[in-house]
Amino acid sequence: MNLLFYLVGLVIGAAVFFYVLSLFHSGSDALASRRTGKKVKSGNMEIDAASLAMRSPQIYPRERVCPLCRAVLTKYEVLYASRHETPEGARILIHGCRYCYRPGDEKNQQE
Repeated sequence: MNLLFYLVGLVIGAAVFFYVLSLFHSGSDALASRRTGKKVKSGNMEIDAASLAMRSPQIYPRERVCPLCRAVLTKYEVLYASRHETPEGARILIHGCRYCYRPGDEKNQQE
């Protein structure tokens, strides 16, 4: 009877070990593809690992980029924005950075 318990424990331990090993290999493959910028297969879809890394909010420090014109900003350059109250709640409207937003231009006037 004890032999049966040892055998079941050994099978469960081996299954857990191989599961953790497969998780480790898939994680290391994902990290390697992010570093090289290769496309990753995820089911039926191909994902560009570089763009996935750019969208990931956990990667710090990163360069600051204007969401409208994609200009790289220093830590001293700011974005121009205004707060608008809507029935759903407060919204922030981004006008741009110093390179793409000119307060005097007619195209930037929203009235």
